Amino acid sequence: MTSPTKKLLERSDAIPWQKRPHLRMDVAGDVTGLSRTTIYRLASEGRLKLKRIAGRVVVDTAGILILVENAEPWRPGKRGAAARAKRSIAARAALR
Repeated sequence: MTSPTKKLLERSDAIPWQKRPHLRMDVAGDVTGLSRTTIYRLASEGRLKLKRIAGRVVVDTAGILILVENAEPWRPGKRGAAARAKRSIAARAALR
């Protein structure tokens, strides 16, 4: 990725995103992996704070940090285990 956001995040003289009071929408999206639409939805649910500064919508960094800190850990589910077992049985039968 050679986007302007990545260049901004990699600059050695840039303030780290965690220490900024607000983040641009594209930076917040890059940091969290969320789309602009999801960020707006989280704001409408009260989980993030958005502000308009000089005509630009920015995201409150503290909210992003809390959102990431409180994210539930991902664990692989058992969904599809029966289908995988069935395919495995069928594949073994085909080899005989």
